[in-house]
Amino acid sequence: MALRRQSCSPTASLLRSSRLFALPAPLPRPSVGESSGAGITRASDTATLPYPTHQAIATTKSSQARGDWGLKRPLPVRSRLLKASEPVVRVTQLDTIEHVTDFDSASDHVRTRQKWEEMAVPVMKGLMQMRRFDLSGTAPVSAFERRDDTTSYDSGLGLDEAGLYLHALQRSAKKNAKKGRRFHPVAPPPVNVDVHNTKRWKHDGPWLPGMTARDFTHYLATQIATRRQEFNTYLREFIRNEIYATRQLAASQSSEAPPMDTPEAEAWQRARARQWANTSQKDMDAGIKALRRETANNPLASKLVTKLIIPFLRLPTIKFKHTAYAQDAATRDIDRYTFDQESAPLSTHPSAGLSYLRTRAYVANHPILGPQSAPAPIPARVVQPRTLASKKESYAKLGVAGFVANDQFLNTDSYSANRFNPDTSRDVETIDVDTPGGKKVLVQPLFGSVMNDGRMLIKLLRSVGPEVAVARGDLDDRPPVRENVDKDPLRDMGTQKSGVRDLDEQSEKARQLSGYLQRMRPET
Repeated sequence: MALRRQSCSPTASLLRSSRLFALPAPLPRPSVGESSGAGITRASDTATLPYPTHQAIATTKSSQARGDWGLKRPLPVRSRLLKASEPVVRVTQLDTIEHVTDFDSASDHVRTRQKWEEMAVPVMKGLMQMRRFDLSGTAPVSAFERRDDTTSYDSGLGLDEAGLYLHALQRSAKKNAKKGRRFHPVAPPPVNVDVHNTKRWKHDGPWLPGMTARDFTHYLATQIATRRQEFNTYLREFIRNEIYATRQLAASQSSEAPPMDTPEAEAWQRARARQWANTSQKDMDAGIKALRRETANNPLASKLVTKLIIPFLRLPTIKFKHTAYAQDAATRDIDRYTFDQESAPLSTHPSAGLSYLRTRAYVANHPILGPQSAPAPIPARVVQPRTLASKKESYAKLGVAGFVANDQFLNTDSYSANRFNPDTSRDVETIDVDTPGGKKVLVQPLFGSVMNDGRMLIKLLRSVGPEVAVARGDLDDRPPVRENVDKDPLRDMGTQKSGVRDLDEQSEKARQLSGYLQRMRPET
């Protein structure tokens, strides 16, 4: 009798079914400090992090009563962190020297995500629109658009213009490698907006400015050195196409005219094409030196980097930002530029898993009033007013669903807001110490956007219209009042003539009979 082979060992089966083994490694702790102009950094160890770094763990009510959370040992049932209605924990250390499990509450980020889902606010991909003062510009793009939500490197879906050109070079290099085949130049890729404007959020290659010297050296030794021969093949094919295009352009600008006879003109053109495609080793070396000189003068915008290195290694696009007017601007030329972090690849999906809505194209339905033009506003607490002890800020900071956002009321529609409530523009000037819980204002969160460092930016709009009265419950459940009651057209309907003689006579007799009956009715 043959024994059935097991697909994995008992230890592997135990690890696969273990929740403890499925816990991912924690992310590095982000910086929560703020740097002032004097170079002083203010940091807090107890501040809420901009994004979660540890896996949040939940359990059922029956398992919670026993302290079973699927970990190495049960957690204490009487802990104050576990006495909440829906406790969620994060494990900071599985086993300490005291043989205990160090854990903390993870309800801060879990409740924040639940609040964001209740607001039903979409997440967009557009950091520049978040920093504009008004909303009159181009609408931001959803995080789930096809041209932005791209991860594959398929030639038809996930390649931009440089990637398509490299893909064409690869096909041309394979065809030209055959013996006896004449060189044919690479045709430019077809123009397709969906393909050429592809902006992926995930790359196979690393973000070079964010790597340490040790990681960069290891990347060169393990990834770059093994692909040198492959890159040289595409480099030579690229130089041959550049030489062919340069000779063709020079010939088109010359005054040499083709023969008048059609067969002779075709033969003359084929001879010229063979001459343009004939490249020697000296021409190849000169082309390589020209690419090196261009790269040395302008590394990030050169053809070698943009058309070959970045698509070949599948690296994110690197951009420089001028720092001449920054507070810590250096005097050396090499320090006047820094890497633009806004163009850096995102560490997560552009939506960050907070929302899966593409737009706000939905109608809020009130149980009494029916469909509304604007949803119910969200109360936001004034975390920091505009007027401080030492200066006056451009915006007040509001707390919305666990996030801190700038109040852009003064730069959006202050005139229309002042017509509804003159005190609305001055309600965030100073701190309110009399109201329990602090001053609150009603806002409309339009959309959010995730930055490259994982922080969330929210675009707010102050609510000053009828939705404020709806949110406060200032409603009367009564039918609408009819206007122009004295001019009711139904009152004189019987006295109007229809134009038909018999019908008008019968109506006149009916009115006379009704008046006679009213006069004969006894008074009570």
